[in-house]
Amino acid sequence: MSEIVPRSDAAKKKGLKKGEKYYYLFFIGTREERKGRGLASALIRHYQSIATREGIPIWLESTTSHSMGIYSHLGFEIVEEIFLGKGKAAPDGTKMEKGDGVSFWAMIWRPPAPIQ
Repeated sequence: MSEIVPRSDAAKKKGLKKGEKYYYLFFIGTREERKGRGLASALIRHYQSIATREGIPIWLESTTSHSMGIYSHLGFEIVEEIFLGKGKAAPDGTKMEKGDGVSFWAMIWRPPAPIQ
């Protein structure tokens, strides 16, 4: 965790305006037998509608390329790809000298601008 928080905070400085309020999607998962039914997407869309009414963006960090694709499909944009354990870990997180490290993606979704 000591490496994640400062890297995530630095990405937030790139993707958010100073002092800007935002929703933070910390964790979402789907049980294996329920995958592929659109449940996670439906839940995210629900919160996107709330965020749209309030004019507030949603921030998340995607930990797999699969979930990053889902979030991209829902309108999230990549702010930064972050590598943890670079030089110490393989992409799967196992110990590996000179490894590429484990990647995750800092992403943001912004509500559409109100129609005037």
